[in-house]
Amino acid sequence: MDIVIRGTTRLMGVIGDPIAQARTPEAINPIYAAMGADIVCVPLHVPADALATCWAGLKAMPNLVGFGITLPHKTAALDLCDEVDLVARRVGAVNVVRREADGRFKGYNFDGAGFVRGLQAAEIHVAGRPCHLIGAGGAAMAIALALAEAGAAEIVVTNRTLSRAQALADRVNADLGKTLLRAGTAAPVADALVVNATSLGLRDTDALPLDPACLTPGMTMAEVIAQPEITPLLTAAQARGVAVHSGLHMITGQVGLIAEHLAAGARAR
Repeated sequence: MDIVIRGTTRLMGVIGDPIAQARTPEAINPIYAAMGADIVCVPLHVPADALATCWAGLKAMPNLVGFGITLPHKTAALDLCDEVDLVARRVGAVNVVRREADGRFKGYNFDGAGFVRGLQAAEIHVAGRPCHLIGAGGAAMAIALALAEAGAAEIVVTNRTLSRAQALADRVNADLGKTLLRAGTAAPVADALVVNATSLGLRDTDALPLDPACLTPGMTMAEVIAQPEITPLLTAAQARGVAVHSGLHMITGQVGLIAEHLAAGARAR
């Protein structure tokens, strides 16, 4: 689908340092075109030591609807946004900024929502299902919140440091106003959706985040890692007859959500 840039075209940026590796423009521009949204996404190289200066420039551009954020700016953006939504605040990182109707820059984090949308696109159910979440960092926090919103029956959080898993469970339970999450060390239960929300698997030399022997048919083993598409953990799960779900689905899910979110903001202005 051809992308036409006019004088009326609004801009979405993607900021990072470096930025040559960014895949968002090529993924999101066809979505904008299919939506009929007069928006185009471009990569913007923002050096780490120039973030505040560039941020002011971005805010001064009325036809900029917002921007995606990649490394190393996700954490620093928290203090530059005029407002930050609950998920981004809980996660401690912003990956999308939208210009709101009043011109303010509001920060969001779509990691968890994108992960759940990826599951839904693959027809993997969450509602009423037990979930086993590996990790207690920012990605795990975002995914825990999204799984809870999607109706998970329970979420067991595991981590090498059990106290961190408990802290994550406590924070999310407090937000929910009920006890849905708990820290644990036991193997996943039958029919569980198992999620690796750690970085283990990016390198061939990484240890597996859990023992594949505890995985059984009927479970789903899902990753947040997109490269490699099939991690060693997913390979081991497949060998045991377990359904697998690549981290690529999380990226695809996020891109669609971000396009919808920024296009809605543009229409409101």
